Amino acid sequence: MQTKSLIAMAAVGMTAAIAIPSIAFGNARSNQGTLSYLRVAQTPYLAQLSSAKVLPALSGNASGSGTAAVTLDVVDATNAQVCWDLTYTGIATPTDVHIEHAAGGVPVVSFMPFANLGATSATGCVAAPPATLDAILANPSDYYVNVITAGFLNGAIRGQLAAGPAPAGELHLLPVPLRAYDSRDNSGVKIAASETRNINLATGKDALGASFIAVPPGATAAMVTLTVTSTSGNGGFLKLYSAAILEPSTSSINWSTAGENVAVSTTVAVDASGRVKVTAGANSTHFVIDVIGYLF
Repeated sequence: MQTKSLIAMAAVGMTAAIAIPSIAFGNARSNQGTLSYLRVAQTPYLAQLSSAKVLPALSGNASGSGTAAVTLDVVDATNAQVCWDLTYTGIATPTDVHIEHAAGGVPVVSFMPFANLGATSATGCVAAPPATLDAILANPSDYYVNVITAGFLNGAIRGQLAAGPAPAGELHLLPVPLRAYDSRDNSGVKIAASETRNINLATGKDALGASFIAVPPGATAAMVTLTVTSTSGNGGFLKLYSAAILEPSTSSINWSTAGENVAVSTTVAVDASGRVKVTAGANSTHFVIDVIGYLF
């Protein structure tokens, strides 16, 4: 089956009933900061972070990457707060993270102190000047998230802020589905019976191959269309579940004969980095995951 056909199938799958779990697994932040007036559901401002976006370019740290989800809450002229979730890879543990203005790279909000700081992720909330947050909200593209490490004091990775999808409660629907995984890519090996694959839904590609944030850090779950294609054997199934939990007993999608193409839309909890696992049943198959939206 061609890629375009699977995108069409994913669009059809979006009409299916979507069950949203009342309990989400993983360690994503809850949007509950130190200020009691923070709303539970907010529009996050997102940034794709990379070493290539640091100016001047730092050739010794070309492999660094990550994502950021930032919420900005301005209550009045004296009360405002910033909360954030970060993921990163290919860099040392951050010593500071801040939002900076693109003109001159001037820091305007520091994320210090961190509430949680790990080898691949960090979270926290901090009070900030309301006027500064108003300026960021008015022109988010003028600002960057910059991640500092001991070896890269000008920044190890950074990325421009952009408003994420508007919420419907905790649900944020993407403007278009993004392809986060396709087993036919690269080596093109089917998932084998009893095999488990770890898959990161943090980023995905649109129909033109451009990469965007699909499930930002801080999200508790992802809305996806899971498709099986070129199935093998006389039936089989896949289990799709959070990378933070043990394998469940129930399947997410089933097929009955070889050579089938089947799609289903569902909601799956994710871990703190936006990762899920897929485990195959009795037979092998190719499979595709398209992200439709996320819970934040």
